Amino acid sequence: MHQILFFSDKEFHERAEHMLEKLGLANEVSLKIVASKQYAAPTPEDLNGCEAFISESALITAEVAENLRQAGIRCCSVMSIGMNHVDVDACTKNGIIVTNCPGYCAEEVALHTVALMLDLMRNISMGYQSVLEGNWNPRVGIPTHRPAGQTLGLVFFGRIAQQVAPLAQALGMNVVVWAPTKSKEELAAKGCKQAETLEELLIQSDVVSLHCPLIPETKNLMGEKEFELMKPHALFINTARGECVDEDALLNALNTSIASNGEKGILACGLDTVCGESNHSFNRKLIEHPRSLVTPHLAYNSEEAVDALVRMTIEAAAQFVVEHRIPDNAYNAEDLIKAGTLPL
Repeated sequence: MHQILFFSDKEFHERAEHMLEKLGLANEVSLKIVASKQYAAPTPEDLNGCEAFISESALITAEVAENLRQAGIRCCSVMSIGMNHVDVDACTKNGIIVTNCPGYCAEEVALHTVALMLDLMRNISMGYQSVLEGNWNPRVGIPTHRPAGQTLGLVFFGRIAQQVAPLAQALGMNVVVWAPTKSKEELAAKGCKQAETLEELLIQSDVVSLHCPLIPETKNLMGEKEFELMKPHALFINTARGECVDEDALLNALNTSIASNGEKGILACGLDTVCGESNHSFNRKLIEHPRSLVTPHLAYNSEEAVDALVRMTIEAAAQFVVEHRIPDNAYNAEDLIKAGTLPL
């Protein structure tokens, strides 16, 4: 019997046991279920006796990677798409295959992106807050415009952005994309226009939505210069990663709009991700800003998406420990092969 450490919040535990049964793995795999807090790391005692590690949000540092290796664990299945909380290089060095869950919540995040945009366009949250304060003013909030005829600019064009595009097009919006890895022809096939540069996209978009991974090249991708290029009536949406944005620059752009009566800056923002999530060191001025709509990194969430998340991680771990093969969603397999540390 192979044992896999399932290290997650309690809400996933019963679901994981049911998924193991559903996948027909209960006679070959047992789950050592350990409750964890967000961004906590497993202890050596947690790892003892396990062949693989499934993590919801653990920070996989170089030290944790070393602990995994010493415990005999050579597969780390991460319950996310983004890998910015995982030191993949350290895992590769220690001969550990890392897997993630690409596309498991693409539909949910796409819907949330459009929901944030429409909320701002229709003053829904701002209007509700006004009602709670005892007011009844249909013209509360920011100036509103119909989405039809407006331009949505998508920064990168992965699975999520590709599902945002048809939703926006159904609202009558034009979609322009800046995605260095996509050709003009690929984008045209999706009904989208190509922006040659990020600057070109920012200048022409009425709504800018981030869909890039957090990598060194995209850290603070949106800064002072970028916000200055945006239209003064533009909206900014981020369902990617908070660290892709210079939040002080974003805050300044929002304040500039208010101070200039809409002549400069940007109109409002909708954010599902912000900086400081791992230790709750949030920019309170941004979160509490009257032109800022913030949700607590919940865009991924639906019953269907969580089932997919649990299934994909259990399948990946089982493919390694039971089938003795590279898991389908291995993130660093090529690097392991090149380094001669592939643990198979």
